Amino acid sequence: MAPIAKSIALAGALCAALSSAAPVKRENIVVWETSTTVEWTTVDITTTVYPPAAPTVHTSIVNLTPAVPTSQPQPEPTEEPEDPPKTTQTPPPPPKPTTTTTTAPPPPPKTTEAPPPPKTTEAPPPPPTTTQAPPPPPQTTRAPPPPAPTSGGGHTGSCSKDTPCKGQVTYYDTATDPSAPSSCGWTNDGESEAVLALPVGLMKDSDCGRMVTVKYGGVTKQGKVVDKCMGCDSSSIDLSKHFFGELAEMLEGRLHDVEWFME
Repeated sequence: MAPIAKSIALAGALCAALSSAAPVKRENIVVWETSTTVEWTTVDITTTVYPPAAPTVHTSIVNLTPAVPTSQPQPEPTEEPEDPPKTTQTPPPPPKPTTTTTTAPPPPPKTTEAPPPPKTTEAPPPPPTTTQAPPPPPQTTRAPPPPAPTSGGGHTGSCSKDTPCKGQVTYYDTATDPSAPSSCGWTNDGESEAVLALPVGLMKDSDCGRMVTVKYGGVTKQGKVVDKCMGCDSSSIDLSKHFFGELAEMLEGRLHDVEWFME
């Protein structure tokens, strides 16, 4: 619509400026009649605008043909200088918005710290090898062997066959450790051997190994002297468990009125 409106306005302006004068001679009076003929000419001007190109100036020159007078021939009008052609300048298109693209700098590369080297734990040095000497064997102090029983006749005096003793009988745990032997210096298994201890007030070293006969409840048994009974009176003896069990039940613990004598 804008180019058409501009064309109409331009044609109207040009036509209004043009006129033809025809002098009429009446005696001596000259009367000028001015006839104005308005002729509308539609000039289509098409302007092609290309958007980012530089503004283009189009100059349009319109050639107008004078109208033919309807009256008598009139003197030629003095040509007026033509107005310089108007230049229709198409306003330049609005500048395209300039979009400034700011490119952010790339982020710095991530620095991945190398993992610390694993700590090396030094193994503790092996403990020095200690060669331990074996403990020395326990020194065994052997008691001197008891004197051999005399071969001439049996025991005489108290608790002999002719004068037997009568008293109490108990049992005890015999010496089994060589480091703590009996008073005779021996060790015996009281669970299987028939051995006994004489009263401390009666026994002599020469009595070690002597045989003793014991009678109780119609049972007669013999055992060997191997130790001293520190808590026995002069008529009581202490037997091994095996020896005691041959005379009575272990539950009795203590026997009374037991007859015994040394051979």
